Amino acid sequence: MKNKIITFLFVIFLVLMFVLNIILPDKKISESERRSLEGYPSLTIETLFNGNFFKKLEKYQLDQMAFREEFRTVKAVTEFSIFRKNDNNDIFIKNDYVFKMEYPYNQNYVYKMSKKMNEIYNTYLKGMNVYYSIIPDKNYFIKDNDKHLFVEYDDMISILNTQVKNMEYIDVFNCLSIEDYYRTDIHWKQENLGKVVNALGEKMHFENPSNDNLYEKKIFSLFYGSYYGQAALPVKPDILTYMTNDSIEGAIVDNYEYTGEDRSSQRVYSTEKLLGIDSYDVFLAGATPLIQVENPKNNSGRELIIFRDSFASSLAPLLISEYSKITLIDLRYVNSTILGELVDFTNQDILFIYNTSLVNNSNILK
Repeated sequence: MKNKIITFLFVIFLVLMFVLNIILPDKKISESERRSLEGYPSLTIETLFNGNFFKKLEKYQLDQMAFREEFRTVKAVTEFSIFRKNDNNDIFIKNDYVFKMEYPYNQNYVYKMSKKMNEIYNTYLKGMNVYYSIIPDKNYFIKDNDKHLFVEYDDMISILNTQVKNMEYIDVFNCLSIEDYYRTDIHWKQENLGKVVNALGEKMHFENPSNDNLYEKKIFSLFYGSYYGQAALPVKPDILTYMTNDSIEGAIVDNYEYTGEDRSSQRVYSTEKLLGIDSYDVFLAGATPLIQVENPKNNSGRELIIFRDSFASSLAPLLISEYSKITLIDLRYVNSTILGELVDFTNQDILFIYNTSLVNNSNILK
């Protein structure tokens, strides 16, 4: 009787899941994982016989399975609590912070990063004041933990300092601590970047040091970072703070990814993004290949060009008061060979600033 009951319940479960997977509507995106979900594949003679239809069908069924998020949570809890694993799909939690293992260390990509920076200097930047800085990922602050794998931070900086030519290095590692990063996200907190701005300003000759009293702080209290969904665990959300003042509010933003009225209506803080998939996109509207910010309140004519990743989206607003114009270039989305057609390189300050995770995967730069 016990075997009959188990078998009956198992069959009921299979039938129920089958029916639910048919009647429930497909989802286009996974908000927790920040990615598009697989749609039902098209069936053709070619895709049928080359196997692509069945490969995509399997991905579709996995992505659209009923109660998928709940099953992900059960798996994560089982991995950590029952099997006592140190990580689940490279995600681990320590002191209420969610981390993602950045491994293996790709030394060749560090050399490739150096080569890319030198190529850009030789092509566009000769004779300018050029600086570079590397932002540690938050794993750096627990790197002595022998349960997890990390990149070789010291070796990475040593290679860059040896290989990168004609640029002054600005060290910000000592300006940061684990508390300066979000618990559920890879990024740093804008409100904690005073020491970083001061370190940059000392080398780049800013007129006014960072001063929190010059900003009004705006709060968004339910920030679920990118690691939250990957962890698949009920982690407490972060508080996202963005800082503003007259220079920031009055800045004119030209985002090359937009056209028409959308392009002319851009602001430094895209507050509508706070309720989107990634609230961090509130800073300069998120990932974009090229964006220019003009500050009418600064008549010095001084300009800054930042070669950057997403970390600079929250840093750049804190530099606006120092410059008449800031241009941000993201080489993940625009090819370096056409920059001369998009940007007028004259006599600007230049800052390359990248997170160690990107340096370790610099092959994605164009």
